[in-house]
This record gives sequence, structure tokens and C-alpha cells, in this order.
Amino acid sequence: MIQAPEKVYYSIKEVSEMLDVPMPTLRFWEHAVKQLQPRVNSGRTRMYSKEDIDLIRKLIYLRSQNVPVKDWSTRISQDNRNLDRKAAARENLLLIREELIALRSLL
Repeated sequence: MIQAPEKVYYSIKEVSEMLDVPMPTLRFWEHAVKQLQPRVNSGRTRMYSKEDIDLIRKLIYLRSQNVPVKDWSTRISQDNRNLDRKAAARENLLLIREELIALRSLL
């Protein structure tokens, strides 16, 4: 896989070449995975964001693990919920740390 050059949006051809995934496969994945929703410009060209590309990398991983395509949306949703929980836990831990530092300074 080629590293993505720094752009806001990438065409389907650029993503296809970058990730070595055929364009028809990318189009199929858009229909199979509800979370993959690239923007479409006025010329009907698909424009993929960095987040879309990250998602496609996850799909490539799921394919390599022989996860059925019908389960991909569910797996991605579960992963996102787990990330949300981890972020909330991290935020709570940072708040607790700040409180402990403040308490320590009072001693």
C-alpha cells in the first residue's frame, strides 16, 4: 500500500491505486458497508476523505481475516462504540489525574 499524500479528498482512482483495491470493489463496498459514504461532487466523482480511507483499510483487514462482507457494518459499528467508550474512559482518567494533582498540591 502506498502512503496517502496530504489532501482533503481523493478520487476513487487515487484510493484504488493507493490501497491496491479495484475501483469496482470500492463501489461494491459502498453498498455493502453503510459507514462508507464518500462525497460525490457535481460531476458524480466519488471523493474519499482520510476517514473514508481509514475505514477502507479496516475493510481490507476484515477481508484478510475472512470476515463475511455481510458482517462488516456490524463489526465497524462495534469498533466505533468501543473507541467511544475508550475515549470517554480516557477523558475521565485525565480529570481524575488533574484532581489528584490538585489534591497533592494541598498536602
